[in-house]
Amino acid sequence: MGDSDRIGRCDGETSSTLAADRLSRRAVLSGVGAAGVTGLAGCIGGDDGGTTGGGSAVDSVSIGMVTSTSGPFAVFGNAAITGAELAIEDLESEFDVDIELSTDDSQLEPGTALERARALVTEGNVDFLTGAVSSSVALRLSGWATDNEVTYFPTGSHSDALTGGECGKYVFRPSASNSMLANSISDGMVEAADEWFLMYSDYTWGQTASTAVKNALEDAGKTVVGREAVPFPSDDYAQYVNRAEASGAPAIGVLIAGLDLRKASNQIIASGLEDRTLAMHQLEDFVFWGMDKDAASILDVAGQVWGPATDGGEEFKERVAEQGEMDPYVRHLLGYISVDQGVRAALRAESTAAPDMREALEGHEVSSPIVDMKGGGEMYWRAGDHQLVQPTYTVTSRPTDEMRDDPYKSWFSVENEFAGDDVARPVEDTGCSL
Repeated sequence: MGDSDRIGRCDGETSSTLAADRLSRRAVLSGVGAAGVTGLAGCIGGDDGGTTGGGSAVDSVSIGMVTSTSGPFAVFGNAAITGAELAIEDLESEFDVDIELSTDDSQLEPGTALERARALVTEGNVDFLTGAVSSSVALRLSGWATDNEVTYFPTGSHSDALTGGECGKYVFRPSASNSMLANSISDGMVEAADEWFLMYSDYTWGQTASTAVKNALEDAGKTVVGREAVPFPSDDYAQYVNRAEASGAPAIGVLIAGLDLRKASNQIIASGLEDRTLAMHQLEDFVFWGMDKDAASILDVAGQVWGPATDGGEEFKERVAEQGEMDPYVRHLLGYISVDQGVRAALRAESTAAPDMREALEGHEVSSPIVDMKGGGEMYWRAGDHQLVQPTYTVTSRPTDEMRDDPYKSWFSVENEFAGDDVARPVEDTGCSL
């Protein structure tokens, strides 16, 4: 099913009806909080958006994005905003639709994020929500969005819980889950060593990553000799690196979030452990760009959703680089995907009401430009858990003399590509019930 295929109608709704419905949404959500709100958004027009003959004249979409724009995750949140803005440029060029993006800072606090997301919906009258870097933030927003029938795309969150036991009727994850990334790197880890020590950030992202990696290794007959939960964020990884060294394991899985991965990697180097096999299930190129090239060359195997080394999206990468703020990496694409898929779903549904967008997304096979950006391969929204099933990759550090800086940084090379269906857990194993 292509992005321009027609799914659903909301005949007879006018711009004045939409305005009244948005006021109703604001009143209900402000007064009741978690009460469900059904059918409060309007229809979407446009020649390629799925409308028929006498469709509604509504031709605008308003998007709310709550993400990290300050603090240690600001580089991730701001990159996603840039990607979202580029998606808006492309969508407005392709369709007869006006798109407005409103952003706010989650401050990495689930409570703050929820307060600001609620305000965007009830006061800003946005049609759907995107955003969140932290999986803890995404889980809080996910629960609220489901309770209040608001479509939500957790832009850059990977915890298995989001498409597992805490999945939501109106929540659609555009990134790969921790299990998908762990399954992507498992063959490389299995080939590299028989014994592993794992250190992981002690919150839902790291906890589910640790479980996924441990299960993948043990299913292949390998041994996890130790696991250490590390407080997040942390400035001192020395004691955990020392425990990894004391374990005697020839290989270390570093499942550390955000810029803390840079700190942990630097302390691994300082301890002289860079000669051990190092694996990371989720590579953020930006993290290593803050290190010198010799230090960045320590990585043996990592999983990735997308990056500058991926064979696809060259025009998109160049557009990001031309902005001069930062070089292209995965967070730019995730911001793009969230907006691209949300708007296209509304156009197909001819509605921004969450039940209609859900119908337009579940089981939908993606055919928008993001497929080429990812280098091809099947992408679809799985109906059973709302995971965007998509290709994943394993990458490794390039030799320092092959690390490219122009026209944008590309310090890693793709080793393998995996079809999404080959690495995603079966729906029956996720714990999701929709």
